[in-house]
Amino acid sequence: MINHINNKTLQLNSYIFFLVLFISISIITVNSEPIQIFAQTVSIENDNKTGQEYVNNTLFISGTATEKAKSDLVTISIGVETTNRTATDAVAANSLKMNNIVSALKNNGVSDDEISTSQFSINPNYNFSQSGNILETTGFTVTNALKIQSMNLSNISLWIDSAVNAGANTIGGIDFQVSEKRLDNLRNMLIEDAIANARQKANIASSAVGLDIIGIKSMIIDTDGFNPPQPFANEFVQRSAFSGAPTTPIIPGEQEISVSAHIAYLLR
Repeated sequence: MINHINNKTLQLNSYIFFLVLFISISIITVNSEPIQIFAQTVSIENDNKTGQEYVNNTLFISGTATEKAKSDLVTISIGVETTNRTATDAVAANSLKMNNIVSALKNNGVSDDEISTSQFSINPNYNFSQSGNILETTGFTVTNALKIQSMNLSNISLWIDSAVNAGANTIGGIDFQVSEKRLDNLRNMLIEDAIANARQKANIASSAVGLDIIGIKSMIIDTDGFNPPQPFANEFVQRSAFSGAPTTPIIPGEQEISVSAHIAYLLR
């Protein structure tokens, strides 16, 4: 009887032991595996989300800056044409007038490093038949042109008038410019302004959609935008020079310089 009771007790204890062991294993399995999978999933989602923002959230903005600058450099073309029966006589007459022109310009403030020869040519003149054939040579025309390039804009009228009085009969034109050194300084300043203008626009746009600027993906700076003042036409200058007016009216213009900054911003 006692042995039967002990066997029953042993069986019951064994049953309870295996039941407790099974429950413990189940609890460990249920509680541990989902935690590992959840943590990994969150990590993958965060990585994908961050990568998606860097790739897709891009804002393209163009900023501009413009400045008007007064011309500080002038280029003037002054010349003389002479025609004679022989090339020798045409050259001699032209040389006499051109020497007088150069002397007059230097006497009125043009320095040696501001003046140079820009053109010299000798061309024959012909008589043609009705069919277009050359009948004879009637003479020769000699053209000699000077280029004056100076930062002294106050003596332009004086130089033109003195050259015409000395024998000049062609004015190739007057071209006002902004000197390269000053142009570089202005462009550098405008680059900063154009970038600031682009950033201001980007701040407004990103704020409107609830995103923040976190960096720049790319940037292109365009410094080629400028509108130079129109040079005086040859006919206008010649008419002014020979009109009998006390001085030839010459008015330097302004040059509009613009810079653009094209920027791709990264948003998050």
